[in-house]
Amino acid sequence: MKTHHRPFVYESSDFKHMCALLVRDNASKRESFVWHIARLVDWKYNLANFKRRFPGNYAGAAHLWFNYYDELVGFIISEEFNEQFDIIVLEEYNHLYPEMLMWAGSEWGKQHSALITCAVETHLSRITALEQAGYQRTGDIEMVRIFGTSLFCDHPYPAAPFSFQSLAENKNYNNQTLLRQSAWPHHTIDQQADDAIRAYTRTSPIYDARFDFVLTDNSGSHLSGCEAFIDWVNNTAEIERVCTHAEHRNKGYSQMVLRSCLRVLHENHIATAYITGWDDKTTHLYGKLGHVNEFARFFYKLNLGE
Repeated sequence: MKTHHRPFVYESSDFKHMCALLVRDNASKRESFVWHIARLVDWKYNLANFKRRFPGNYAGAAHLWFNYYDELVGFIISEEFNEQFDIIVLEEYNHLYPEMLMWAGSEWGKQHSALITCAVETHLSRITALEQAGYQRTGDIEMVRIFGTSLFCDHPYPAAPFSFQSLAENKNYNNQTLLRQSAWPHHTIDQQADDAIRAYTRTSPIYDARFDFVLTDNSGSHLSGCEAFIDWVNNTAEIERVCTHAEHRNKGYSQMVLRSCLRVLHENHIATAYITGWDDKTTHLYGKLGHVNEFARFFYKLNLGE
């Protein structure tokens, strides 16, 4: 069947179609997905990356493939608008993967001295295509832990002097900002603009204050937190933005928050949750929670010269 492809159009319904495709793709790849819907929504709504603030940049950060009937069947996407990209393609159109990979090399490769992508360890045909295209595996790995939330149904919620709350209850986004600025310090030129970016992120179609969690003390200070983004169709959640205030690290607060989050997900009939670790510290932390399965994403690099 003939296919065609084109750049992402910001002003169109492309983003909605990409979200629908990702949800459909994850239905068959629950233990081997490349992106969860949470990551795609963040790509458009989290403007922490300066390049995302300009709609005209998006055409160079996503390229879409369609079948003969003009149905979206896959896309290439760069999360940070740089040399790193991922390929999302429906299983029945997996034969397009080498073509999409070649396109990325010939088009996006013009802008960079190297390209980087990843492949799930069980996606052997994709790994073969990468190696045939000259990509070499690096030492970087993303480890995805899979949790059955029913295992946390009896986990006790934190007791005084602590309180585990959602932002729907707590409502103090200013304290949450202080927590995140402490956990992930960065230079802010304009605090008002930074606050506006955080507020805009919360307007995304997947944000739900009921699943945005914090651990507080008697004074109301936010000690630790995390967010769960839910794919209601597939009955799954991805837990992200796990953080602890710099003054309260190594006290077990992150584990306290994560276990409580998993209990809340169970109480809301979300059966499966995913947490991804990118470094030794987070991989170790998430590995102690009691996951039921895991899978790795390996990274591959293509050197293109100067």
